[in-house]
Amino acid sequence: RGTVSKGQPESLEVHRDNRIALKAPTNTGVPGAVTQSGVFPIFARFASTTMTGTNPDGTHYVDHGVPWVNYFNGGDAVHGFNRPSYGSPQSNGCVELPPSTAAMVFRMLKIGDIVVVRG
Repeated sequence: RGTVSKGQPESLEVHRDNRIALKAPTNTGVPGAVTQSGVFPIFARFASTTMTGTNPDGTHYVDHGVPWVNYFNGGDAVHGFNRPSYGSPQSNGCVELPPSTAAMVFRMLKIGDIVVVRG
């Protein structure tokens, strides 16, 4: 399972066999697009996909080639995304990781695995 902590700094832990197999800084949603707390199963996965939606300010986005995507709550996903920093709210509700870290996480998770979002 993956556990997302929205405490500062924000982080993602991937658990395997009752131990932390990976821990990394992550970004969750900004005000107006917060990442919902709860327990969610991964229901879809893509090595690369296009994400579209509406930002909190009403503008629309189309991001092509978003890598290592694990959807867990509607349009929210754990995925790779290039940012200058990680560990604070910066996304539109998703759980963002550096692409190289997201690739490792993608190999560790599967359909039906649980994502727990706390904070």
